[in-house]
Amino acid sequence: MLLLKIFLIFLAVLIGLFLLWAVGMKIISRLGDYFHFAGPCPASLGWIVDNPLRKRYMRPILDRTGIQPGERVLELGPGPGAFTIEAARRVGPGGKLTAVDIQPEMIAKVKQRVKESGLTNIKTHVASAYELPLPDASVDRAFVITVMAEIPDKLHALAELRRVLRPGGVLSVTEEFLDPDYPFAGETIRRAEKAGFRLTKRHGNFWLYTINFTK
Repeated sequence: MLLLKIFLIFLAVLIGLFLLWAVGMKIISRLGDYFHFAGPCPASLGWIVDNPLRKRYMRPILDRTGIQPGERVLELGPGPGAFTIEAARRVGPGGKLTAVDIQPEMIAKVKQRVKESGLTNIKTHVASAYELPLPDASVDRAFVITVMAEIPDKLHALAELRRVLRPGGVLSVTEEFLDPDYPFAGETIRRAEKAGFRLTKRHGNFWLYTINFTK
């Protein structure tokens, strides 16, 4: 009987923690969004987005972005670079991948990965999503993985992404439910369309989705 009580208490704690993460944090996130208060994942927590289990179930993401050899691709908010190297391999030596993050600590981790990979088609920048260090219409495709919700002024960031994309260029936005800042697909679509993008393709489901837009 004692063991059963301990088990039930442990189970209740686990359920409570899950509800706090899955529901409570999303409510807090939306309140912060209303007041334009948001921020990037701290560099010290980079291991959360870079653990092997997450990378395994996130494996289809780059397929969904549709990256093609020879393209000029922008990755906004790479964090520690969980997807950067593979994305650069997909554009190949004839293409170029530019990774932009506002946190110097994250870009330092990306640079280390680039060095270890031996790839030469990757450029990194520490910069704001509001001031991308790229010329107008210089990018074929941009992808953003669980990052848009961390940007306080999302429409400003979307307008800047639209500026650097060529006419007909693709913006790919991925979100996962386990992210405390997770926005519903409808929210992502409304924001992108308000910024002038056109919905072209939806992938995935409620738990993990990727939505592609064109300029």
